[in-house]
Amino acid sequence: MEIITTDRWEENLWNEAEPIYYAAFPEHGRKNRGIIQNMFRKHLCFLHLGKIDGQPVAMSITGKSDSNNALIIDYFAVREDSRGKGIGTLFLEAIKSWAIKEGAYKLLVIEVEADDNQTNQKRAHFWTNAGFQDTSYIHQYIWVPEPYRAMYLPFIPGTFASEHGPLLFSYITRFHKESYTKGK
Repeated sequence: MEIITTDRWEENLWNEAEPIYYAAFPEHGRKNRGIIQNMFRKHLCFLHLGKIDGQPVAMSITGKSDSNNALIIDYFAVREDSRGKGIGTLFLEAIKSWAIKEGAYKLLVIEVEADDNQTNQKRAHFWTNAGFQDTSYIHQYIWVPEPYRAMYLPFIPGTFASEHGPLLFSYITRFHKESYTKGK
């Protein structure tokens, strides 16, 4: 799998990632193009695009949380016809390796839907199988209907504890707030 990672808005790469993004995330759960462009303009994020035989099969937007050395997985998706083939695992491993190589990050963080249903259990199972640890803290945003919990993957085992769910959400919330705030 070829992985392309950029911290600049590149229209051609976004045009390849966008169909995967729009298919995977409902309107109330995704940022629009203008907000994503703003995130790049403010140097808040990276776009990761996974390709097989030149065709995009996976995309992710990760967010910088420089003050605490965490890389936040804001969006992560595999093209629907490519799911169940190990592509998500390979793609996540590539992002993890890239983050470790960058040297600025000590922790991967993701928020997962906390409602107890089969779809959410399957998603959480993916992250657990990838080595992420769960937190018990449930966070309810005012702008989306479903509750979330944080999961994390420390690059150095034992450097973070599961009771730090509220702290992880402070990172995530700060990132979202910066994403939606206009300006420099």
